[in-house]
Amino acid sequence: MIDTHVFDEFAVRYSPPVFDIEEVLETASMATRNSLTLMLSRVPQSRILELDDEAHGNARALFRASDREMRARLLVVGQHIAAAIQAARLAAVCSAQPPAMQLPYQHHALETVSVDGEGLVALSNFAAQGDGLQIGSHVFFMFSPLQVNNASFWTLAALGRLGLNDAVRIRLDPLLHGPAEQICGRFYSMVVYGRHLDWGRITALKEAEHGRWQPGALSTRSEFTDYVWEPRGHEVHFVCEEVPLAKEVRQRGSRYFHAVFDKRDGNLTHVDGAIRLYTPAQLEVRVREHVRTTKKSGRRVKVFRVDRPIPKEGLSELCPAFFVWNYDVARYFGMDLPRFM
Repeated sequence: MIDTHVFDEFAVRYSPPVFDIEEVLETASMATRNSLTLMLSRVPQSRILELDDEAHGNARALFRASDREMRARLLVVGQHIAAAIQAARLAAVCSAQPPAMQLPYQHHALETVSVDGEGLVALSNFAAQGDGLQIGSHVFFMFSPLQVNNASFWTLAALGRLGLNDAVRIRLDPLLHGPAEQICGRFYSMVVYGRHLDWGRITALKEAEHGRWQPGALSTRSEFTDYVWEPRGHEVHFVCEEVPLAKEVRQRGSRYFHAVFDKRDGNLTHVDGAIRLYTPAQLEVRVREHVRTTKKSGRRVKVFRVDRPIPKEGLSELCPAFFVWNYDVARYFGMDLPRFM
């Protein structure tokens, strides 16, 4: 269990706890500092001994502390806090309450914002500043499909470039928000370049086309990513899923993307991104299957949805953006990447 003072301090911070933990120890309230100091003192020696050279190297880069053991304690506690916040975040989006009653939708800044049955709100309600979404004097963030708060930046940027901000509904992060003078969005850049898919081949499909990739060294850690193009009458459905590692199943869901291509007019008539949350038992079944056969496996939580048809070329922007740091997806959509990625 994590003390309420510590949880509340870190839950509304954009940066991961390991980035801010030393600052919190110096500047937070006395109650928070005392609770955090107690957590550091209670890290078992066995946990410190479990850390390998790479973990100690990361700790040396992250922290100002000169003592190796103190750096190890800061790393362990920071990771523990991050896991607790993510567990609370996932519990909030899976709440049995009606979507409009879930976090953060009862916040006074959202009193004029309509929440639909999937827990999504219109992006047009907000003024985007990087990945920060301001309404009045309060800033919210799009729910991240990964355990890092900036993972949604590229999806929002792609939606903006495609002129879709007035036709998109998104899920807000239940925990990360605050007054504009205290929290703000960030801007990022990534040097990758996209090309279009061979839509002629997709249009001519008579049977399902599918594949699977194992993650490279620099991709987001996962069991694998698989995809399928499935023709259904005048439509072709595209589904892609990045399946989480078994050891991380309680901290993150899969990233799941779905699009419907209409062969008659060449547009995408539906696009959405979601996470699928699995129990350990469900994940054991999922890894033995392919996304084309999993159907309703796990619990799907919608992250965003586009509410009007868009040109098919938009898929080459939106899908890699949603799967940011998955270089197999980026390469599949024609992005030029260094070979080691």
